[in-house]
Amino acid sequence: MRVFTVDLTSAGASRSTTPEWADAADTVQRIERPSELSWSCVDLQPDAVVITVEAAGTYDTLVTRTLRADGIHTPVFVLAHEADGEAVAKTLEAGADDVVPTPVSVVEMRARLRALTRRPATWEPDELSNGPLRVDLMGHRALAHDRELDLTPVQFRLLTVLVRNAGRTLTRDQLLESVWDPAEQLESNVVDQAVSGLRTKLAEHDTKNCLKTVRGVGYRLEAAEEAAQRPTRAA
Repeated sequence: MRVFTVDLTSAGASRSTTPEWADAADTVQRIERPSELSWSCVDLQPDAVVITVEAAGTYDTLVTRTLRADGIHTPVFVLAHEADGEAVAKTLEAGADDVVPTPVSVVEMRARLRALTRRPATWEPDELSNGPLRVDLMGHRALAHDRELDLTPVQFRLLTVLVRNAGRTLTRDQLLESVWDPAEQLESNVVDQAVSGLRTKLAEHDTKNCLKTVRGVGYRLEAAEEAAQRPTRAA
């Protein structure tokens, strides 16, 4: 069993030792940056992800939401030093599969991991599409009208979330949680800047108009059905 571990505790940044529960899995691989987790899951296909936090319902929810928004359905196990009922509910609603207060014994951890990985795997698409836009999740490529877009990693993650939620308005906070590493120090207008940059790239391939601003709320990628019904201007 291969398990990825992400330590979001205050001591996690400086701790490089193997977690105490490591004997519960065959291979435990530490992911240093949460922003790299989705791509690592696509590339290496772990059996489970273990996220360690000080308190449930905090950074773990941001990381889990990002995984699910990226189409990653790998079981997520959250270890929390503090885990009251309301916080546990918040963590589970974000997409985690199990939450356990620490410390936890190797025997219990092994049993819980095995129980999670026994569940039937959820089918994950290799590609997302919306009209002329296609996102190749396995190849980490995005195309418009079958021409590859030259996107930064942030722009690629942003487009992935927008295509996955085509037709839905996403708030700036939702985009912030889904695209950026929660540990990063970000400027207040980072979402608007990223959307502006993505629009510039889309404009190079005649797809700029599909990304709409919903004033006072956020952004919406026009669903393919909407674009087909949009009246065209006379020449």
